[in-house]
Amino acid sequence: MPPEQFRQPASDPNNELPPQPNTSDELPRIRTYQSDVEEMMQKQHVSKTTIALAEGERARQQEEQVESSSPTKIFSIGNALPIQAHWNWRLILFVVVGIGVGIGIGAYFFFRTTPPPITAPVTQVTPKATTAIALQGKETRAGAITLLRKSIEAISVPQNELRAIPVTIGGATLTTPNLFSLLQATAPSALTRALGNTPVFGLHGFQGGQPFLLFSVSSYDNAFPAMLSFETTLLDDIGPLFGVNPRELLANVGSTTAEALQNQLIFKDVVIRNKDARAAFGPQDAIVFLYSFIDKQTLVLTTNEETLKTLIGKAGGGRLK
Repeated sequence: MPPEQFRQPASDPNNELPPQPNTSDELPRIRTYQSDVEEMMQKQHVSKTTIALAEGERARQQEEQVESSSPTKIFSIGNALPIQAHWNWRLILFVVVGIGVGIGIGAYFFFRTTPPPITAPVTQVTPKATTAIALQGKETRAGAITLLRKSIEAISVPQNELRAIPVTIGGATLTTPNLFSLLQATAPSALTRALGNTPVFGLHGFQGGQPFLLFSVSSYDNAFPAMLSFETTLLDDIGPLFGVNPRELLANVGSTTAEALQNQLIFKDVVIRNKDARAAFGPQDAIVFLYSFIDKQTLVLTTNEETLKTLIGKAGGGRLK
């Protein structure tokens, strides 16, 4: 055994020193949610089940408050509709009804049968027929001219209108060679060949009626120079058919004029509605006769400027339009 002096006496609990307070610098323990819960459970003698039930009740109450305060919620827990939901359904119903009414009205106007409009009967206006002037073919020149003049004077034509007057000779339509032969005209043969076979004799409703002759032209290059050469006898040959007497006109012009000196009326160049024309002038420089190629297929002869203007607008291609 070990010596006595090395034995340690048994400890006496009464002689132990009390625990000394911790004087060290270590930090206190950090508080957490779990530690707080444990501390509350020890103090209030509650269990974790009680805390869980309380938390669930509190969450349910918060959810009910949010649902009751939200204006955009359509259905609540009690299945009741808020005021805005009622208003939205009314708006939708109104829009649907409006669309249905619109479709119905559109279908009515689209599918309905529109009765045809009642129109007044149109009365067909037939132009007044002009009786043909009939020549026998045996008349003298003066007799034929007199018959033609009296016939056109008896015809009434509305203002500014043109009317073709049929002329027959021996029962057949008057031709260009027949006309020149009847008037004993000294027209160049080149002119007769360059003009169409059937002339148009007509009347313009202006100042009591103004006569005109219209010829179709088959060769402008031959007709134009032939007309220039025909000017020397044109008024004497054809003038009387238009009521133009060159002898009377020469008696009224000045004695020093070229017409008086040459004993004939002289044709001069004029422009009417941008068309070249050749015109003979009487006293006071008034046009008494003129002719014009209003196009290369149409030659017209008449007595005044207004009739030529009308023919320019209503004739062409060798005929009246």
